[in-house]
Amino acid sequence: MSQITKILLEARAARDAAKWPQALELYTKASFLQPQSWDIAHNRALCFFGAGHYLEAIDDAKKALSLNPALWQSGVVLGKSQAAIGLMAEADLSYELVLRSDPDNPVALLGRANLALNQFGDPSAASDLVEPLFANEDYRMDAELTQLMANLYERDSSTNATTMSARAKVFARRHLQLRHDAGIFSTATRKSTTQRPRVGLLSNAFCVSPVYFLTISGWDHVANGCDLVIFNRGHTRDWATDAFKNISSEWLEVQHMPGTQLAKVIADSAIDVLYDLGGWMDPVGLQALSLNPAPQQFKWVGGQSLTTGLDCFKGWIGDEMQSPKKLQSLYSEPLICVPGAYASYTPPSYLPKVAAVKSKTPCIFSNPAKISTEFLHYLKSIPGKKVFIHKQFRFKRVQERIRSALGVECEFICPSSHEDALKALNAHAVMIDTFPYTSGLTAYEASALGLEIKVTRVGSLFSERHTARYV
Repeated sequence: MSQITKILLEARAARDAAKWPQALELYTKASFLQPQSWDIAHNRALCFFGAGHYLEAIDDAKKALSLNPALWQSGVVLGKSQAAIGLMAEADLSYELVLRSDPDNPVALLGRANLALNQFGDPSAASDLVEPLFANEDYRMDAELTQLMANLYERDSSTNATTMSARAKVFARRHLQLRHDAGIFSTATRKSTTQRPRVGLLSNAFCVSPVYFLTISGWDHVANGCDLVIFNRGHTRDWATDAFKNISSEWLEVQHMPGTQLAKVIADSAIDVLYDLGGWMDPVGLQALSLNPAPQQFKWVGGQSLTTGLDCFKGWIGDEMQSPKKLQSLYSEPLICVPGAYASYTPPSYLPKVAAVKSKTPCIFSNPAKISTEFLHYLKSIPGKKVFIHKQFRFKRVQERIRSALGVECEFICPSSHEDALKALNAHAVMIDTFPYTSGLTAYEASALGLEIKVTRVGSLFSERHTARYV
């Protein structure tokens, strides 16, 4: 066996085991021996992406494509890496280039659909992009999930809370409920009855996100008497990540694990109670929890737009305004109503003081996906200018969609940071709430800055009731 063959076999084994540093060291050795190998360049890009080194992944993906322009896999890695560092338009173009030569490429279609839904605020485009994937059994789950999420933001008159809940429950039975195999779980047990309770947290959003702002104060309190074991499914690292790490007893990186493997890791950790903070943002996490790896599991903040459709949870944490008991039929989880409010807002250190003088021009502080066609019709009925605040309004296609409905009576403020967004919000006296998907964390922030929240519609789904308390 030649030296290069031996190195590549070891590198592939490390790559397949997601041992990124080891794989990168081996592929780098191989690249010195074969500097013009598109295969080595591609695999280095893949490993750099897995390790979270996105700039290096971009460089190697471009090199692989220059050596082999037909290598769509490198085009996908390039798109994912660009998106990871905020180059959304460039990522969309990378996926589009893949589709020009391979119009039905499922990974590129999903990549563009994800950007359309979560960055460019166009749920209808996302639904259209994944439509061809319903005929592909390997990607049907992703297509169904994309359309389910898109319909939370944009829907027709035939789709209501009952049908959306029913779809979620059907989706869960088909795609999220894994077959239970008791053999995958160890017999890990607590060593002593005097040992501190072990509380598990599972999410891909342990960062500057609603998961931090709406739960960190609660976990800080829980950490006084329990060991927090955090299963991190995300890649973002920021000051909020550090805050979670500081209160954790154990921190496990589990980003690339499939559902069954993740369930085993949770079971082996001997968790007493586990809280899911990923929800629909992390379907693989839900798959793992469907196997009941912890004796008690609860759903709380994070991807909590509507029922998971699973029966593995002991409860869904809400309150009488957010998820009143009368709406239990919409949930597969037993509703737990926390007195007062289901979450508490922890403001960042940079939250500005409430401005003494505020503009009377109403603002919309929202992800563009929440600017539904129906909401735009409502805004058009309100005379005068409206100000849209969010970094994602910087995209030309987002602005064009809104201007086509409202004309020139709109202004876009595209802050580059969360702090700048809060400063822009603070300049206004009124925030108009979106529908059918209502303001979540942004409503807490607007309230903290003294804005009046104008609510015109309260629905029945969890995502439709975030502002029910402000009516």
